Amino acid sequence: MYKVLLVDDEILIRERISQRIPWGSLGYELAGTCENGKEAIGFMEKEPVDLVLTDICMPYVDGLELAKYLYENRKSTKAVIITGYDEFEYAKRAVEYRVLSYVLKPVTAVELIEKLKDAKKILDGEAENLKVRSYYEGSYPLLKNQFLLQLGQGRIHEDQIGDKLKEFHIDFTGECYCAAILCLREQTEKKELSLMAGLIRKEWTEDVLVTEEDDGQILLYVKKKNSSQMKKEMAVICNESADRILQKTGKTIYCLVGTCVFNLNGLSFSYEKAMEMKEYLYLEREPGIYEWDSFQKYRLGAHGILNEGEREKRIVLAVRSNLKEEIKTELIHIREECRTNWVTKNKVVVIYQSLILAVMNFLERLNLVEDEFFLKEQEIISGLFGCTYLSQMEERVLDFFHTALELVNSNRGSYGEHQAVAALEYINTHYSDCSLSLQEICTKLAISVSYFSSAFKNYTGMTFVEALTKKRMEKAMELLENTNLKTYQVAEKCGYNDANYFSAIFKKATEKTPKEYAGLRKNRKGTYEN
Repeated sequence: MYKVLLVDDEILIRERISQRIPWGSLGYELAGTCENGKEAIGFMEKEPVDLVLTDICMPYVDGLELAKYLYENRKSTKAVIITGYDEFEYAKRAVEYRVLSYVLKPVTAVELIEKLKDAKKILDGEAENLKVRSYYEGSYPLLKNQFLLQLGQGRIHEDQIGDKLKEFHIDFTGECYCAAILCLREQTEKKELSLMAGLIRKEWTEDVLVTEEDDGQILLYVKKKNSSQMKKEMAVICNESADRILQKTGKTIYCLVGTCVFNLNGLSFSYEKAMEMKEYLYLEREPGIYEWDSFQKYRLGAHGILNEGEREKRIVLAVRSNLKEEIKTELIHIREECRTNWVTKNKVVVIYQSLILAVMNFLERLNLVEDEFFLKEQEIISGLFGCTYLSQMEERVLDFFHTALELVNSNRGSYGEHQAVAALEYINTHYSDCSLSLQEICTKLAISVSYFSSAFKNYTGMTFVEALTKKRMEKAMELLENTNLKTYQVAEKCGYNDANYFSAIFKKATEKTPKEYAGLRKNRKGTYEN
């Protein structure tokens, strides 16, 4: 409801209008009546109104003077003049004071109702505009923040950047620009993040735009005259911002500085490079300033990390030999290599996974892997990607290795038997390899030659060479019985590169040469078939 004040020095007119107008149905509330402009001004000082219906000719303060008062002091209050004067000068002054309507007496209720309807449309429009304006003004910081974020993300078209800067009253014209991201080591609430951003804004009122990102970081845009000046200035801005945040909140930050660009549209490229460095925060390097240009040169020149195969052998050996400190030392070496060489998170996950799988394969050869332990391995491998920092990943992997070590220790009594079984399986699948040796088996099983030889003999009753020869002879007899291969071909398939040596070994085992054995078996087979 809009409040209306009726002002007329004739009481009968005031009463007639008050009673004959259906105020409520028109969207109005009659707030009061006054007999002159002076009284009306006093009334509005106590109770503001939206519309004033006033006569012109009144004592003390007439209707036009009242309209002038409204125009100068209460611009949101509108006026409709009802008078018996139709002179042009009155109408002209009424227009100057933004009077909505100028109605001549005698006025009918119907005519006045129409004027009130017209006035309501104007009041509605202004109310809606005020609502939109209030919403915009209330949302102004949020909209400005959103614009600055979209500028860095490349979501503002180049042709729109200038208009947006004007819309938010931002003067940001320079010859070169740079984006920087301030990331905190600890999780930070939005309220505290806003406090930190405010500290930076207060310190750097010129050439620096500051905004907050949703994922708990502060974004800076800096403009300068040239790139050399930019580099020095960025170092000063980042250092002083970090110091101020540390003093006020006790928190340390990483300053990730993108590359310098030479137009506002290029800020998205600078922001992108700063974001690429954010990926390496998981390495937990010392807080400080990290510049893209320096980072890129270093990363391209960095050497690769140590061969994973060698590391896997050492880890398996440490687990087998109950060397806790060796395992911990190995993981520390991995951590330092990853930090030194700026290894990506995905790469270090692959490194840890390969070590875990190497230990799992070792345990499976010993038949020590049960469902519970297998689930633990899967949980750790999948959980590596969810770790925020390298130290968290290292802790999970170390826990797995300690569990594996305890599993080996609890089954160490049957260790030799497991190794012998594993060796037999290896012989069964690699007997055709001419270079297969005892040393190779021991290397694969990560066990000493002397320990293995003893354990193997105790379990099988044979030496390694005897077991290997037995397997090769069995395969040779099978081939001689069922194929037409030449002796040298059978020798090659059974792991001998010297046919004469193979024949000698075969005769010793069967008391027949390969040729005699093949002929005898085939003759018997033919007789049976006939």
